[in-house]
Amino acid sequence: MNLADMSGKTVLVTGGNSGIGFASCLALAKQGAKVVLTARDVKKGKEAEQMINESLGTSNVEMMELDLGSFDKVRSFAKEFREKHDKLHVLINNAGIHLPGGDAPEVSGQHTPEGYEVTLGTNYFGPMLLTELLLDMIKGSAPSRIVNLGSPGEQFSGGVYWDDLKGEKKTSSDMQVYGTSKLYNIMAAKALNEKLKGTGVEVFSAHPGITSTPLYDKTDKTKPMGAMVSTANAIAGQSAERGASPILYCAASKDLDGKGGAFVGGPVGPLTPFSNLDQFKDRETFTDEAKHLEDCLRLYDLTLKLLEPEMNK
Repeated sequence: MNLADMSGKTVLVTGGNSGIGFASCLALAKQGAKVVLTARDVKKGKEAEQMINESLGTSNVEMMELDLGSFDKVRSFAKEFREKHDKLHVLINNAGIHLPGGDAPEVSGQHTPEGYEVTLGTNYFGPMLLTELLLDMIKGSAPSRIVNLGSPGEQFSGGVYWDDLKGEKKTSSDMQVYGTSKLYNIMAAKALNEKLKGTGVEVFSAHPGITSTPLYDKTDKTKPMGAMVSTANAIAGQSAERGASPILYCAASKDLDGKGGAFVGGPVGPLTPFSNLDQFKDRETFTDEAKHLEDCLRLYDLTLKLLEPEMNK
């Protein structure tokens, strides 16, 4: 992947206590980065912090609590992060939920405290708020990068819901909603990259393909799509280390210098084993709006209007 030496760099990885987030934290700490690993579950986060530091014989990894499903908690985290750190060279918006059910703390159809459908709120609006609250630090640390988590699941979104961006009308956190959250992440990355041209900050979206992670343990398998995706994961899921590779490529590879806005990962096709192949390509999306920069910018601007009251609290 031609990863850069990350010594002296500060990296923030949301949802870093397990799966591809954990693998990303481990790899970036190996490259010398100071890694801030966030977790919703403090116990699991502390265990991940200790595991990486002990395995590397360093103290490069620090755990901080963060729940992206609550804007209040996002703001509190951002304030604490700014008090502890003065630089942020890489932000990886990794944390997310998928067809919530089973032992997940979310219930399908539930909304965040601010009224956002829970998957959209956790996977897109929470990370967007976090990004905006830390953006001046990221710009002040340039050259720097932001990486959003996309997914081939964007093909199930049905496009942008311009009349219901918050998902207030949704009564189920189904695959369509999950796909929409990932579509928005991809589009926001393209839009923000355009707005940050000339600042030294580049923004990417990455998708890991089908990867065996704890994410699927919390998927509602009573729903046909949840059962299908979980079965595909059991049969064809790759390791978390391989799944993390497109994220690491976007975060730290010199090969992507000057290529901000790219959507990096395996073939953006149906959810088959083929989505795990050739993970370092800039891929087209299936969804039309994501192919048009004007639509990406429109979504980004509308998102900021929704989040502006939260940013000013």
